[in-house]
Amino acid sequence: MMEISDNTMVITRDDGTEDTYKILFYYHNEERGRDYYFLYQEEDPDSLIVMASEDGESLLNVDEEEFAECEEVLAAYEEGLDEKRKIE
Repeated sequence: MMEISDNTMVITRDDGTEDTYKILFYYHNEERGRDYYFLYQEEDPDSLIVMASEDGESLLNVDEEEFAECEEVLAAYEEGLDEKRKIE
């Protein structure tokens, strides 16, 4: 189960333990009907993970095809940030 509040996602595992992640960004893939979340923990911001959700309540692992797409989306996101920094 997951809960999102103020750009933070709390993931509750089956055993009741909770992990807290910051959301770098997310996007929706209309074809698959899934949202893809790019997450990191504040204590380790260089470790980015990607999870998917179909219902906004539970998370799914991504397959190789989805991961490749997520890598492309992340590269475009980072490129956009670089361009924005150049303008500022």
